[in-house]
Amino acid sequence: MKLVMPELPKTGKWLPVVPGLEYYYESGYFYNGRPINHRVSEVILSKPERDYFAKVRNGEYGEDKQVNLLCAIERGHKAHAFLDHYHRGRSYNPTPYQELCANLLTLDLWDEWEVVASEYLLVDLKRSIAGTCDMILRHKVERDRYAVADLKTKSPATNKNGDPTIPNKKDYSAQLGGYINLINITWPLLKVEDCFIIYANDLMAQIHKDRSGRNKYHYIDCVETYEGCRAGFFREMEDI
Repeated sequence: MKLVMPELPKTGKWLPVVPGLEYYYESGYFYNGRPINHRVSEVILSKPERDYFAKVRNGEYGEDKQVNLLCAIERGHKAHAFLDHYHRGRSYNPTPYQELCANLLTLDLWDEWEVVASEYLLVDLKRSIAGTCDMILRHKVERDRYAVADLKTKSPATNKNGDPTIPNKKDYSAQLGGYINLINITWPLLKVEDCFIIYANDLMAQIHKDRSGRNKYHYIDCVETYEGCRAGFFREMEDI
C-alpha cells in the first residue's frame, strides 16, 4: 500500500484528512478497507505495561482500580470531545466536566497558536501503525511553524498550601514523538518543531513545563524516544 495525499493547501484553516484512513472504536484503524495492525498508543508501551493496562481494564486487579480507570477514560473522552467541538465552532455539553473544560479555554496557548487539525487520524503504512493526534497547531505569526498538542485530564487536587495542582505528571515524549513521526510521513512539508502536553482538571489547566518554567518537550527528543520505543516494540513482536 502507498499513501496518496492531496497537495498541502496554501489557504484555509484546516488540514485535509488522510484519504481512505478510518477509525472504528471497536475494531481500530483501516486504510482503504484494510486493517492497520498497530496503534501509536500500543507501540510506545512495553509488553508488561500493555498487559497491566488490559488487566486493570478487565477488573483483574480489583473493582476499585477498574472503576477509577473507566472514570478517567470517560473524563478524557468528554474533554477531548469538548475541545474538538469548540475548535470547530460547535456546541457540546461536557457534563459533569464543565469546570475542567472551562479551564482549558483559559490557556495562553490559544493566544499564540490556532488549531488546524483536531482528532486527526495519521498512519505509517510501511510499519502498519496508526494513531489519532489530539491537535495539530499553527503559529499565528510564524505561519510555517506547526506543533502537536495532546490533552491529559486529571482528578482535582491541591498541594499542601491548598493551591490547585496537577499531581503525578508523566513523561509523554514517546507519544508526542509518534505523532510528529506520522505527520512527517503524511505531510513532509510541514515544519513540526513544537509539541505540548496540556493537563487539566476541575481546578486548573496548564502546559507541562520543566522546573525552569519552560515547555518540557523538545521535538527531536520526542521523535528519538518514539523511534526507540518502536524498535523495541517490533523486537518484542519477533519474539512472540
